Amino acid sequence: MKIIKTKNYSELSKESFRVIKNTLMNYNNPSINTTTGASYDGTFELLVEAINKENLQIDHSIFTNLDEYIAERNKKFTVYTYMHQNFYDLIKSRPKYIGLMDGSVNDIQQEIDRYNKVLNKHPRDLQIVGLGTNAHLAANEPGTSFDSRLFLADSDESTIQSTMKYHNLSRNEAPTQMLTMGLADIMESEQILVASSGTRKAQAVKGVLEGPVSEDCPASILRKHPNVTFIMDEEAASLLTKNY
Repeated sequence: MKIIKTKNYSELSKESFRVIKNTLMNYNNPSINTTTGASYDGTFELLVEAINKENLQIDHSIFTNLDEYIAERNKKFTVYTYMHQNFYDLIKSRPKYIGLMDGSVNDIQQEIDRYNKVLNKHPRDLQIVGLGTNAHLAANEPGTSFDSRLFLADSDESTIQSTMKYHNLSRNEAPTQMLTMGLADIMESEQILVASSGTRKAQAVKGVLEGPVSEDCPASILRKHPNVTFIMDEEAASLLTKNY
């Protein structure tokens, strides 16, 4: 595992951007599966700027996503809304293929089957993940099997609270379920990028890097992958006791 410590969020965003840029530049048909949320807001801003200044090509790429809330697609908190408002609607050129889950459908199993075909067709060169405050990856909450595959997940209360804070939602407005890639799906990527920022992620970072590899700490599975880049700022790294 390659661990990169940065002074602050701005530097973290630049390092994350560099990993994505290298993937876009070094693969003929790069397949990137991404996540959303605060850890990557700054990274998406840098991507948009580079693409629109024609410093970075994206029209040869494939973009898919980790997960999606069970909700109407146009809700302000959905992955669909985030990806369009923060990326797809802002760039002058677009990936040659965009794959998003749909959490608004009536037949969840049919959507799982459909998206599994998307994932099988487009093996990931780069998997981008965030780290939950309870060390979840995507919607794989503590206790989820390391063998999990794309499924419908119930969100832990800490995850619901994080969603409420990030999107300024009331408890009644907040989604409680997600369609999510499983941990086994995530681990199939050639390389994995994880970024963590802020003191609220510090305990999770410590658990992932210094605790046991356990399903109680889902992101600890990353220590079994041969090509992970883990980027964290000083606040997120504040509880670590070892030198990395």
